[in-house]
Amino acid sequence: MASTLPRNRLGFAQWLFTEEHPLTARVAVNRMWQEIFGVGLVKTADDFGSQGEAPSHPQLLDWLAVDFRESGWDVRRFYRQVLTSAAYRQMALATPDKLAKDPENRLLSRGPRFRMDAEMLRDYALASSSLLAPQIGGPSVKPYQPEGIWEAVAMDGSNTRFYKPDTGSGLYRRSLYTFWKRSAPPASMDVFNAPTRESCVVRRERTNTPLQALAAMNDVQFVEAARSLAESAMENTIGFEARLDYISARVLVRPLAANERLIARRAYSDFERYYAAHPEDARKFLDDGERKPDPSLAPAEHAALTMLASQLLNLDEVLNK
Repeated sequence: MASTLPRNRLGFAQWLFTEEHPLTARVAVNRMWQEIFGVGLVKTADDFGSQGEAPSHPQLLDWLAVDFRESGWDVRRFYRQVLTSAAYRQMALATPDKLAKDPENRLLSRGPRFRMDAEMLRDYALASSSLLAPQIGGPSVKPYQPEGIWEAVAMDGSNTRFYKPDTGSGLYRRSLYTFWKRSAPPASMDVFNAPTRESCVVRRERTNTPLQALAAMNDVQFVEAARSLAESAMENTIGFEARLDYISARVLVRPLAANERLIARRAYSDFERYYAAHPEDARKFLDDGERKPDPSLAPAEHAALTMLASQLLNLDEVLNK
């Protein structure tokens, strides 16, 4: 640390960003690389010391760090640079030869493939259904959450003892704005490995549990997103095939293959047959959530298409990036 720098927090911050200090830029680009590829060039993103793992591509890490610093620490430029690179735009398909030579994809022999973070999953479902509120900034919001979670851990005099969900656009803001009670994190994010925020987490765990499937299929936020997507398809297109194309374009950004369309058609027919015979179940299903369905749409068709949209939203191709 240069003698000209003050011996206080300002001096410490200035020292971190000097050209002679290599760690700040290296740590920053490694964490952004980890966000994109699932694992950093240095796998131990929280430990660049002698006990941490050596970088898989040391020259690339050095070049990215210097380039990031010389660009003026431009984060958007860094993400654009990596996301448009040949390394990222590879197919995620793993051949037997690639699996044998590079089982963990540390050599970047294929594109990254891993489940999205909890916040991304919720935001993607809301965005694909056009429910995501576009507002930027503002106070925290309280989306749907199971009843009684805050009461179980709150003290009697706490001002966050009772959870009251928002109404209107507050239910559909980006997950970034969700009010967070550390002792009771949002349940739908907790099951998808969102950290509790009781301590700093540099790298999240990624597990695969039945609770995650139950949340993505049954949580009111995901059900409402599927229903809104189905409703939009019914209002903007005519006929099952056109509606299927509309939903798949919004969710998968591609049309379904012939064999996939056959499966979707059979599933829709089964759902429609069931809801036509059980209209009360259809109405109960469609009434889930604050936003009510369009009463002009046939309930059996709407419920059946909602179930199909939910199935598509739960595909691995959708849940993984």
